[in-house]
Amino acid sequence: MYKFNLLPFAIATALISLCPNAFADLETNRAVVSNDGSQEINATVKFRTAVNGDLYIATKVKGKLLFLADEGSLFTTDVRPFRSNSHFSDDIFALNISGLGVVPGLYPLYQVVTEPGSDPLNFLNWIGGLSGLSIINFNIGLPVNLTGDFNNDGFFDDDNNHDGLHDDDLNHDGFHDDDLNHDGLHDLNDDHGNHANDPNHT
Repeated sequence: MYKFNLLPFAIATALISLCPNAFADLETNRAVVSNDGSQEINATVKFRTAVNGDLYIATKVKGKLLFLADEGSLFTTDVRPFRSNSHFSDDIFALNISGLGVVPGLYPLYQVVTEPGSDPLNFLNWIGGLSGLSIINFNIGLPVNLTGDFNNDGFFDDDNNHDGLHDDDLNHDGFHDDDLNHDGLHDLNDDHGNHANDPNHT
């Protein structure tokens, strides 16, 4: 049984807003996904700089990491790479599955490249260090007041970098930092989620 401390991921997540990923980024055309079968959950790893190593892609469900292994053929709790000991420069289409029936919730997707054959659960092995981690947060099957996607483009309306997070979500928990009760609304708001002191909803 692998033991994993999510603290390095939490630290790296916080650093992402300060340090751009040096080698690769996860990208999607839709971070807000319906679970009625009408939309897909997809992600691509885009390498901005060529790198050699083991590529790991994982998500977190109920506090446990699930690794997308063997070129994306399965999710497993075993620590296994998506692709091992390879040269990465071209885009990799990593994930494309239906949202049908997925339990509503927030699902992060992590990507990191490690030194070949090294332990990905030790961030000292990540190429690029903590800033080598890339994350997208998928919001699946959630009501619009929680997704914040009122224009239905697949992203929070205030998610300008399309990482699946509100731009004011500096702690990367999926909620506005001033949304202490996690109802998807600013705590000082009107009934539509706008700041009460922002009558023009800007």
